[in-house]
Amino acid sequence: MIDEKIQHVLSRLEKDIDYETEHLGETPSEKRLNCISKNIGMFYNILLKSINAKNILEIGMSVGYSGLWFADALMSNKQLNGQIITIDREEFKIDSARQNFEEAGVESLIKIRKGEARKILHEIKNEFNENYFDFIFIDADKESYIEYFDLCLPLVRKGGIIGADNILFPERFNEMMSDYLSHVRSKSNVQSVTIPIDNGEEVTIKL
Repeated sequence: MIDEKIQHVLSRLEKDIDYETEHLGETPSEKRLNCISKNIGMFYNILLKSINAKNILEIGMSVGYSGLWFADALMSNKQLNGQIITIDREEFKIDSARQNFEEAGVESLIKIRKGEARKILHEIKNEFNENYFDFIFIDADKESYIEYFDLCLPLVRKGGIIGADNILFPERFNEMMSDYLSHVRSKSNVQSVTIPIDNGEEVTIKL
């Protein structure tokens, strides 16, 4: 079961996401939500519960839809001293996400870091020990996925997971995603698989 307050905000956002999908041409690019789907949210929610996740890092927060699914998993895991660090650079999305987190009652679990993901990831590497995070989610500028993965791999614990969105769709990203998959699967200390849910997820476990 999903926490009632979180579910209320998720349901409201899903209506906004559906409207945007149906009226894509009417929404300015800078105002688009660019959220994961409900199916993908449910998938990661179950996955995070299964690994008893405590510490999560997200690259590309948008308006906090994915973060709400992650927060519910932490609460279900009784990881109230855990945390989600989530990165975004757009003021509109940060303001919206903060309001959504407050409405859902999970703002104490989530720390928003504003700025360029690359710079913040270097800061995080200096702030936290290696093997600190149980789960890292990459859903930002596709051309930087490989760099983000390389920065994140030391930060995720053995048995922890790196997830990456948009592996299959939209098709305009296919070449970059193919390069990402080749890079990830060349590593000897991970095992990785594509999950064909909606836009497609690459799920990589650190061995």
